[in-house]
Parts: sequence; structure tokens; C-alpha cells
Amino acid sequence: MSDQQDTENDLQTRFPGRAKQINTLLSLIGQPTDAVVPSIFVYGCPSSGKTSVVRAVLEKTLKRTSWAFVNCIECHSPRMVFEHAMNQWCDWTPSWNNQFTGVCRIDSIHQFVQVIQEGHMYKDQDDQQETRYLILDRAERLRDMSSTVLPALLRLSELARRNICVILISSIVFEKFRMKGGVYEPLLIRFPDYTKEDTLQILELDFAASGRRIPILREKDMDDSSDSDNDNNDENPSSSTSTSLSPSPQEYLELDVAFFRDYVDIIYSVFNHNCKDLNEIRYFAALLFPLYLKPIQQGRAQKHEKAKLLNLARPYIAEASEKLYLREISSAEWTKATEQLDTKTTATSFLQNSRNGNRADFDLPYYTKFLLLASYLASYNPPKFDVRYFSRTAEERRKKKGGGVRKGTVDKLGGKMRQQLLGPKPFPVERMLAIFYSIIGETLEDNIDIQLQITSLTTLRLLVRSTKMDRLDGAKYQCNVSFEFIRSVAKSVRFEIDKYLYDFT
Repeated sequence: MSDQQDTENDLQTRFPGRAKQINTLLSLIGQPTDAVVPSIFVYGCPSSGKTSVVRAVLEKTLKRTSWAFVNCIECHSPRMVFEHAMNQWCDWTPSWNNQFTGVCRIDSIHQFVQVIQEGHMYKDQDDQQETRYLILDRAERLRDMSSTVLPALLRLSELARRNICVILISSIVFEKFRMKGGVYEPLLIRFPDYTKEDTLQILELDFAASGRRIPILREKDMDDSSDSDNDNNDENPSSSTSTSLSPSPQEYLELDVAFFRDYVDIIYSVFNHNCKDLNEIRYFAALLFPLYLKPIQQGRAQKHEKAKLLNLARPYIAEASEKLYLREISSAEWTKATEQLDTKTTATSFLQNSRNGNRADFDLPYYTKFLLLASYLASYNPPKFDVRYFSRTAEERRKKKGGGVRKGTVDKLGGKMRQQLLGPKPFPVERMLAIFYSIIGETLEDNIDIQLQITSLTTLRLLVRSTKMDRLDGAKYQCNVSFEFIRSVAKSVRFEIDKYLYDFT
């Protein structure tokens, strides 16, 4: 009991916010010879820790031959799924010595059940009493296979008459797996979205493993350097003979937990509004951390000066939102550009060099461009003006009596709050499609899949979904491009977007 409690505590420390799920999995698995449910369905939004938690629980509690992990994207056919599972159960690795063959050839679910019944993966009589686990990641791909595969896998223990548990991991709900003939209902385990506190703890764990000591880079003359070396180390009286920026072994700064906490809180507050993917936030945090530390290393700021550090890093954070989030440059290119920065390099010069690559070469299919234009118009135009700009009727625009200019919204400081300053607003997908069919001005061909184009824009992060993935109806999006980019897209399809934007003049 003590070992199980230690295992549970260790897993809960590694995976913040997943204590309930870890406890459920450990309770279901129990001892290696315990009987378990035939199938378990683990689901939740992307980057919610499903695969990592399941693998960590199995690695902590079972030996490697007791479970097989198969990614249904890599193993895209039933034969590959079955043979990969059997190879892992039998501890068999295809290599040059065995001519890259598997344990046996398995072409169908019927053969897979027969092989399990024959006991190919068991070494002795005692081994047959232990439970075998089959983990299928990205299980939604099973729906593209034969209609008999998924129902049989959910009842594999019953069909093979062996103690086998199949664990399906997916980012969609089980209702999407149901078939007309019916399927066995697995045990459902839901992984909810991470809260802010959970996300901050995960980011802190990332930086806690990276080391807390950073070298201080300072400009020293020969006399100061010599005096410092003589005081600190009599065995090494040599000193630098020229003025330079170099790390000194005697000068390191120890970063505390509060410093990491402040940094990850900044990253979360900046990127969480448009980015709900935890892996993306971790990606930004890792690439921006050296730039956040550079003023401290150069002596321009202290580690406790959070406001000053944020002000110095703000231009790079804005550039990361534009360049890294849309994958206009790779992480290697970003790291190479930032490593060349020194005290004489200003943020302005860095941004100018970074923006030399124009977005004009970012090309999209013809109708996808109009979808992006429609999303931008839906994000920045108030809904009440849709009839005014996109109605097909020939009614004239009503003018204000006595002429004059339409009054805009006035902020508390007395200035006019323009739409582009307020940022993109969420819009329902139905409104975007209505604007799209209005501005396209022609009948679409039957072979054009609009929903696929929306998915492509979301994958490219040009569109950002503002509602949760488990909400099937009433999905809302936000356009995630700048005005310069959307104007270049409009110019490429000869669409005058300026005439359709409210309060952009």
C-alpha cells in the first residue's frame, strides 16, 4: 500500500491537475493479475495530458511486456495495429537479424483474436494470469478502418477469453464512435481543460528542470578584473587583458521560484487569450525565456524588477505572437536570430530584421482566401452593419440627417475607440459563412468542402477557436491576422476590403 501511495504521489507531482484521473487509473489497474474492465475510453481536449498520464501510470505499475502502445496515425491499417501490439507484448523488435519481420502475420481482427487465444505473448503458465493492456492513441482513426474493428476491440477480452484491457485515447467524445449496430460501452475517463493554476505549475516544472543559475555578463576593465580574481581565487591570478563581455565563473545569479512564477504568469496572460493549447504556450515560454533573461545578464535590470523586464521583453513577445504562432519562422531560426543580440542591438533593429521576410509569399487557395477575408470582416465589423455592407438588395445607405460624421464609441480618456484598436471579436461560424457567400459573388462548385477549408485555417492558426472543443453547436472563432496581412490577401484576389470595414479610415 505504501508503494502504491508513493507512486500516486509521484505521478500527481509530475502531472498537476490530474490527481482524480491518476487515482482512477491506478484503482482500475490494481495488481498485474487483477481482472479489469474490457475497455476504457480516455477523452479530452488536445494537450490535456491524456497520453502522458496513461503511459506514465502503466510504466510505473507494470512491466513493459504487459502493455502495448500503438499510435493509430503511425499504424494506419488494421494489420499494422495488430502486429505492432503483438510485437510489444512478445518483446520482439524487427531488425536486420530477423529480416525485419514480426512475431506473426495478422491481417484481420479474426486472426488477431485467434493469436491471442493461442497465447503467443505468454511465456509460462503464471504469465497467462497477468492482464495485457492495449493502448490505442488517436483512436478516432479507427473509424476509418473496417466497421468490424472497433466493436471487436471494445469486446476483445470477451472474444479472446483472455484478461485483456483495451484503452482508447481520443480528443473527441465517445458519441462520435457509436455505430448503427451498437457497440460495447467502455468506461469513460474525462480529462478536463487545465485551469490557470495547473498551467502555471506545469510551466514552472519545465523551468525548474532547466537550472536556476545563470551567468552574469558584464563589461570589466583589466584592473577590476584583476582585483576580483586575486580576492576570490589566489591560485589563478591571471586576468583578461582586454575589455569584453564574458561570463565569469564567480558571478552567477540564483533564480528563485518567485522569478519563474512571475515569468510564466506573464506568458500565460499574454498568450492564453488566443492560444488554448498548452504545448503551444510551453513552446512560446521556452523560446522567449532567454530574451527575458538577457537584461538581467547584461546588468540592465534586476530579477525582482518585473515591470522593467516585461517592458524590455514586450517587443519580442509581440513579435513571437506574430512570427512563431503562425509558424512564419521556425524555432531554430528564431533562436539563431536572438542569440546574435547584444547590448548594442535594440529591439527596433531586431524587429526590422525579423520583418524583412514579407507575408506576401504566404499563399492560400483561392476560396480559402475569401474565407479568411470573411472571418476578418466578421471579427472587426459590428454585426448590426452586416446588412449595410453585405446585403444584396439595392437599398441606399441611410445618411444621418444634416450630414456630418458618424460618432464612434468614446473611451474613458475621451479618445475615439476604433475597431482595430479593440482587437478581434469572436463570431459564430454561421455569420462568417453568410459574409463569405455574399462577397464571393459566384456559385461554388460541388467539390469544394468549406468545412475542410475552415479546419485548414484553424490548423494554420489564422483562425482561432474561442469556444471549447467539446461544444459541438454554436462554435465561435476569431481572426488571428494583422491588417497588413489581410490587405495583401485581399489584393491578391482583387477584393477592396477597405470598403467593407467599419471605422477603419
